[in-house]
Amino acid sequence: MVKKTINALACALIAPLAFAQTSTTTAEQMTTGSGTVTTYEPGKIIVVGSENAPDTFSYVLDNTVRYVNKAGRQIDEHLIKPGTRVHVYYDGTGETPVVNRVVVDQVKAKISRKLKAAGS
Repeated sequence: MVKKTINALACALIAPLAFAQTSTTTAEQMTTGSGTVTTYEPGKIIVVGSENAPDTFSYVLDNTVRYVNKAGRQIDEHLIKPGTRVHVYYDGTGETPVVNRVVVDQVKAKISRKLKAAGS
């Protein structure tokens, strides 16, 4: 009889936990786009031309956007110019895509030009 009472109490205590509802938050849905920069206004907007079509896509730049190279190292945002190949990572849940990260495929460093000029 004591065992039945203990089992009943244990079940009564566990049941609310088993049927409790939990709220889950979904992770931000990140979407990517890539192409060549046609227009760039630091801190405001970046317009990227599609690689496979004549379309361009405008993205709003988040206040905390990170600019990195392919290796993931942070770069100076002012190195981005029209013609630069980029991949943009943005939140795809709203009406206006807001870019959180810009990965630059290749940045021509001013240093390399200076080295070539010095070697000539």
